[in-house]
Amino acid sequence: MGTDSGTATGTGTGVGITDEHRALARSVRGWLARTVPPGEARALLDTPGPPAPGARPEHWAALAAQGLTGIQLPEEYGGGGGGILDLAVVLEEAAHGSLPGPYLATVLVGAVLARTPGPATGDTFRAIAAGERTAALALTPGTLTATPTATGHRLDGTAPPALSADAADLLLLPAATPTGERWFLVDAGTEGLTVRPHRSVDPTRPTAQVRADAVPVPAHRTLPIASALVRDLAAVLLAADACGTAARCLCTAVEHARVREQFGRPIGAFQAVKHLCADMLVRLEQARALTWDAARAADEETGDGARGLTAALAAATAPEAAYTCAKDTIQILGGTGFTWEHDAHLWLRRAVLARQLLGTADAHRLRAARLAAAGAR
Repeated sequence: MGTDSGTATGTGTGVGITDEHRALARSVRGWLARTVPPGEARALLDTPGPPAPGARPEHWAALAAQGLTGIQLPEEYGGGGGGILDLAVVLEEAAHGSLPGPYLATVLVGAVLARTPGPATGDTFRAIAAGERTAALALTPGTLTATPTATGHRLDGTAPPALSADAADLLLLPAATPTGERWFLVDAGTEGLTVRPHRSVDPTRPTAQVRADAVPVPAHRTLPIASALVRDLAAVLLAADACGTAARCLCTAVEHARVREQFGRPIGAFQAVKHLCADMLVRLEQARALTWDAARAADEETGDGARGLTAALAAATAPEAAYTCAKDTIQILGGTGFTWEHDAHLWLRRAVLARQLLGTADAHRLRAARLAAAGAR
């Protein structure tokens, strides 16, 4: 992850990242520039209706061959053996390049399963790392319930919109049981399971509604996952994605301010534009620092309190930074920024989707305050 607007290398020493992380960021950004054409994301905007269920983006096989689908998975299952911080670095660069498709959702499920291994996860790790299967999860149960049966559980109800569920081969779903919330790993083609895609605010990464009607789940697909862990990891990874969006916005705004002239000089020479760009940089660096801190806390397994506190702070800050940076970029671009042909609305869409998935910044600030008051550090 970079610490300036234009490169993935940065010139300063970031909080929580190393030279190896910077090298990883440069490598991923270069690979994306060579492999994923800029028009791939835009083409999805012009596609009538939602994508076909299970559709893969054109770059998916190359993404897996590069090792990016399994960077956070154990090496013995074909993964890269990396941590959440490594994954956050990759996700920021993926967002900087407006990477479409189910990458974030798939690696999030992989990250959750890597922290709760069980008899159902080994083959899943291999399939995700090899790019053979995609995955998605619902962050809350909605009306999903799980009734115990002789062989496992029966799922009924509807989960709230889940990111990239339309393209997923595997679904990780929470459901209410008589003993509390539990998590179930379900194949998308299971009888009784319906995935209804719809156009989200970001058509490059659509959401879908998942409905279960008497869906059988065998006992080995019931996983001992802590719901707080899932939501904390989702907060960290969506925050990293938001940082990439904010960085792309800042880069575009600064470059435009350097070359666009009014009254005989670049608009970047005017104080109002300078302040907009400076404020964007401050928001981005704050979001990055909090996101890196949250990713490191998740890697170090410092405890639910510390992990939850840092994740809440990242979730409260990064999506808002991306949203505000996207709006400010459109303002600096002027009329060009309001056109369909410019990519500024793509970045705004990504930022809005992150806010929708994670919930309000106020809710995360309140959670952070409560955790801090309880002694989390």
